[in-house]
Amino acid sequence: MRQVGKFKLFEISEFAEWLNLFNAQRTIKIIQQHHTFIPAYKDFDGNNHFKLCESMERAHVERGFDQIGQNFTTFPDGKIMLCRDLNIQPAGIKFHNFEAICLEHIGNFDRGADSMTQNHKATIVESTRLLLNRFNISPSKHNLVYHHWFDLNTGERLETEGVGIKKSCPGTNFFGGNTVSDYNSQFLQLFIS
Repeated sequence: MRQVGKFKLFEISEFAEWLNLFNAQRTIKIIQQHHTFIPAYKDFDGNNHFKLCESMERAHVERGFDQIGQNFTTFPDGKIMLCRDLNIQPAGIKFHNFEAICLEHIGNFDRGADSMTQNHKATIVESTRLLLNRFNISPSKHNLVYHHWFDLNTGERLETEGVGIKKSCPGTNFFGGNTVSDYNSQFLQLFIS
């Protein structure tokens, strides 16, 4: 583990150990999946984990957040960083942050953009699995969610395509797509035994 200020960078095995020892002081029932869009893979040089997260925090504060919005950020090399204290709810999905964790994945995972590395894919799956297990969350579309399913202005959950004002986040090609149907057939299946 490496630390710069509040930011802690882990290999996935170190993250598993840290999470096992973490003293949760709030209830956690929801895991949000996001992609950064910007920065994208082209912005990651293999050594600028802290610089990218510090830059995201500055951008979030400029937008009126009290600090960086996400609890965790994952990287193309398979590392994961604690960005926002896990005992503080994230600023990830309007009106849906209570009892949530925000996982932000460096990259633009829309079709035709970044191709997810195998290391990154493995870390996204393993970190999600570890969080589900640690907080005893049974995965479903109600508690393992994509930002794309929520209206940006109202926070209303809108699973129907073409309805509302939504981001593509976590990407139109994130584990096969960002619709509920894509999620059910691809991403969710990785966590159901």
